[in-house]
Amino acid sequence: MTKSSEKRKQIWNPQNRGCFLILVFVLAVCIYAVCCYPAYAALKTRTIYQLYDELENMKLSDLDDDDIDTLNEFQKEKFEVMVTDEDFQKIYTSRTAVSRDYIDRYIKNRQEEYTENAKVMQRNLELRHVLILKGKIIDDGHTFYVYIKKDVQSGIDIIKGTTIYFLVIIMVAIFLYYVLSKKGEWEKEKQSKQSDYQLLESQREFVANISHELKTPLAVVSSQVEMLEIAGDKIDRTYYYSSIHEELDKMSRMVGELLDFSMLDNQMSAMEMSRVNVSEMVEYLLLRYDAVFRKNEIKIEQNVEKKCLVYGNRMYLERAANNYLMNAFQHTEQGKCIRVTLKKVKKRIRLEVYNDGELIKEDQIEHIWDSFYTTSQKKTPVTSENNVRNVGLGLFVVRKIVTKHKGTCGVSNQENGVLFWIQIPELTE
Repeated sequence: MTKSSEKRKQIWNPQNRGCFLILVFVLAVCIYAVCCYPAYAALKTRTIYQLYDELENMKLSDLDDDDIDTLNEFQKEKFEVMVTDEDFQKIYTSRTAVSRDYIDRYIKNRQEEYTENAKVMQRNLELRHVLILKGKIIDDGHTFYVYIKKDVQSGIDIIKGTTIYFLVIIMVAIFLYYVLSKKGEWEKEKQSKQSDYQLLESQREFVANISHELKTPLAVVSSQVEMLEIAGDKIDRTYYYSSIHEELDKMSRMVGELLDFSMLDNQMSAMEMSRVNVSEMVEYLLLRYDAVFRKNEIKIEQNVEKKCLVYGNRMYLERAANNYLMNAFQHTEQGKCIRVTLKKVKKRIRLEVYNDGELIKEDQIEHIWDSFYTTSQKKTPVTSENNVRNVGLGLFVVRKIVTKHKGTCGVSNQENGVLFWIQIPELTE
């Protein structure tokens, strides 16, 4: 990922995006408050000029019904319109009643203000804002006076009211955003504390488990060394030496497993991924342990579909499959059966390892994936004589590996045994 893309990703995270949207909304309201009134006044001014153009194109001395209808179309704009002749007699008006004083006040006494090149004037009084046009039209040698006025105060009031409304909404939105952001921070802090607590508990449990696992062989070695010191030649020293060596070997394997797991956990974060033929991998593992299974008189049934491909890391996938096989081996008695199945199921590769044996108790099924979790069902651990190691972290490691490969894993009790499975997305050629 380039620096520019990382920067864009940081800019457009949910929190920054929310701030950006609020900023845009505030800017839009400011533009609305500043520009809306001039735009509104300009629109009404243009409409006044349109009305004046219509009057210039009419025969004012003889207005017909079509002319009246055209002029009435402008009444939706709530213009105040007055047209008089050169004797200041009413020709047309938008008012329901017009007194003589009104005509004298606005036209007769101010006739010098009326020009043929009429302009709309804007008057901003303390309590009112109006647009006024005073025009003089010459038609067939007769003079006509046109007075048009538009009170834009109501429009300004609406704009001001709308602006205030939007500003209140913005303040409320900012307040809610602040509260929700703080709540989100509190939730994150709470989750962080819970995660830290869970991590601490997990670490404590891990230390307790490994301490428990090491305590037994240490106790055995200590007691046997003590017996050698006390009894001297009265005991079978060869047996005790062999027993001590066996217990030390167990501890060595356990410590090695811990170190291996620590390295595995760190390495999986940067593992290399490539095309893996799971079919070949499973066949290799079965061939590798064929002698071990035969020696312990365990039957192996296999049904491996060809060309089962995934995108992953063969070393880790082999580790997961190996742990399943060794787990099945440890729980299968002589004369019993292990069945390995590999197949394609709905664009996923599914590996199943079934073994005859005792079922797992329902309250233990979820816990078997925990580190160093053991059940009473395990038989005597496999020793180095078989070239197979007892994995105290086996199923725990399997779940981590499968999760890294965007897959799932699980276990279910069958009629006469236990079935472990893994599903990983198929890689199509």
